[in-house]
Amino acid sequence: MLPLDIKEEFVKIWDMALPYQDKRDDKGHARIVTEYAIKLCSIENAEDKIVVPAAILHDIGWSQLSKKDRFVIFRPDKTPEMEYAVRIKHQDEGVKLAEKILNKVGYPSIFLKSILEIISQHDTRKNFLSNEDGAMRDADKLWRYTKVGFDADLRSRECSFEFYYKRLEDFIGKENFFYFDSARDIAMKELMDRKEDCSDRIDIM
Repeated sequence: MLPLDIKEEFVKIWDMALPYQDKRDDKGHARIVTEYAIKLCSIENAEDKIVVPAAILHDIGWSQLSKKDRFVIFRPDKTPEMEYAVRIKHQDEGVKLAEKILNKVGYPSIFLKSILEIISQHDTRKNFLSNEDGAMRDADKLWRYTKVGFDADLRSRECSFEFYYKRLEDFIGKENFFYFDSARDIAMKELMDRKEDCSDRIDIM
């Protein structure tokens, strides 16, 4: 299924990336991140010719890692060094694969450097490079707040609803987690929806 409101100029990239998407029990991740990227470009006037391809391609590097390495970040016994190593590896592999795809579809070369730079450290860069970097990385983080993303993370992390809800709530106000206030607003609304989803099971507040 194509992301909602995706422009025709990005469809070839989407189609070519499909075999490499959603490799960590996160079906729907690429589509949802791309939809949020499109939305944030509209709200914040970011350049969609950079943001949308970066969103589509940002996690395809996971496909080049072993299944064991893909799930390191969810292991309760992981060390910060272990998590950092696999995040770096998937970013490096993602840049290589993204460049091949963008060149194969004949994407305008003027945008390639910016797209690949965003992908190269989308999980590990501490600050933000630009509105485009912020829009793509905000879209990636917003996945966690959706029902699909929230449920996928609960399965992978094997933690309680209460614990993960509080974790995501704390992230909203954390410095340099989100770039745009609009993304924070979306995250809070989604989180309230997650609370409503489970209001018959737990008392969070």
